Amino acid sequence: MNKCLVFDKRLDVADLKPRSLLCVGGTRSGKSDFALHYAQNVQGPKTFIATMQKSFAAPQENSEQGNSAGEQKESTDKEIQKRILNHQKQRNSTWVTIEEPYDLISAANLAKRNNSKIIVIDCISLWLSNLLLANETEEAILKKTNDVAKMISDTQIPLVLVSNEVGMGIVPMYEEARIFRDIQGKANQIFAEACEAVITFSCGIPILIKG
Repeated sequence: MNKCLVFDKRLDVADLKPRSLLCVGGTRSGKSDFALHYAQNVQGPKTFIATMQKSFAAPQENSEQGNSAGEQKESTDKEIQKRILNHQKQRNSTWVTIEEPYDLISAANLAKRNNSKIIVIDCISLWLSNLLLANETEEAILKKTNDVAKMISDTQIPLVLVSNEVGMGIVPMYEEARIFRDIQGKANQIFAEACEAVITFSCGIPILIKG
């Protein structure tokens, strides 16, 4: 756990027990650390669904094995590999990691079959960008977002989503970035409606805005 993380005394993590939780904020705002801290309070096996890709390929149908099928090209981005390793070190032996860049519903179903007591998805922004880079249309991505939101509403297992707030800066110069910004904003609204609690983060301080 990051020792520099500041927990707002107005928000007692131990008392926050919704069935579903959305953690949203900017880069290095403390949302991922908080999600793990929250999940650690749950006894029993836990599942971390990682949407960051170690390798790159177009999505194909899978059989809920936690990884998309298809020929993969390994990433040589050392900075990305270092980030992945640092995140892995934050999770102890009670965690099972499922690497799934595209199909969150299949990954969540696998976690349920493995008797997980809580599921953390980190992060929604990478999931959206994976779909966008795989040439999915905005309409198709938002359809999948609504499908995941329905799964969240129907799931009895606590489910924590980590997502970025990207709409508070200047308008991006490039069309692709503007499209992503719009999709991210719409997805955050959909997930905020589906989740029982929503926490926004600023400077490492969690602020409860729903729940």
